[in-house]
Amino acid sequence: MKSSLLVLRIVLLLFGMETFALAGPNILTTIPEEPKPDSRFVFYVHGKIIEDQGRQAEHPRFGTYEYDAILEALEARGYVVISEQRKRGTKIGRYGAKIVDQIETLLAKGVPADRITVVGFSKGGKITLSVSARVKAPIRYVLLASCPGRGITSKAHGRVLAIREASDLSVGSCIPLFDRSKRLLEHSELVVKTGGGHGAFYNPNETWLEPTVEWIEK
Repeated sequence: MKSSLLVLRIVLLLFGMETFALAGPNILTTIPEEPKPDSRFVFYVHGKIIEDQGRQAEHPRFGTYEYDAILEALEARGYVVISEQRKRGTKIGRYGAKIVDQIETLLAKGVPADRITVVGFSKGGKITLSVSARVKAPIRYVLLASCPGRGITSKAHGRVLAIREASDLSVGSCIPLFDRSKRLLEHSELVVKTGGGHGAFYNPNETWLEPTVEWIEK
């Protein structure tokens, strides 16, 4: 079975069609037609490098972005994971609206708000923030290396956890975002110290994965 999946993945790569994960039955590119209300749904929104290079993205400093390994790690926790490989040049607001539509559908079909989480890294975190600004239901969000610090002008809703790496100079604190967002129900910021900079979120490192899981299930 694994060899068959490998062959299929190679074929999809050759034709530029690999837009979905093949690892497990609960890794999807969109929400299921009949979602189970007792499931936990986690949208994982990847960084820009996947747009530019595809699923096997490689950074000269940070190494391989282990996109599929991250999806598999989330699925292994028992979640229904929804993640799509975006096209190059995807607009933040437009893609955020696509996720908002899926969330609203889940809510309309009886999935409780506290069983829906959006996790976004880097550009994916900015998309996540655009989702949070639009969805009024108190769902959960995790922003991974996503805040530019004082330059934030948007506002967030729901329950937001921000995680950044201490040595990552490309991002700042999300505290200004929290200060502006008067309708937040809950928020927290965690600074991890792995020495990995922006690349600390390129793989399912327990340093950020564990607090993310705790927030999802809080």
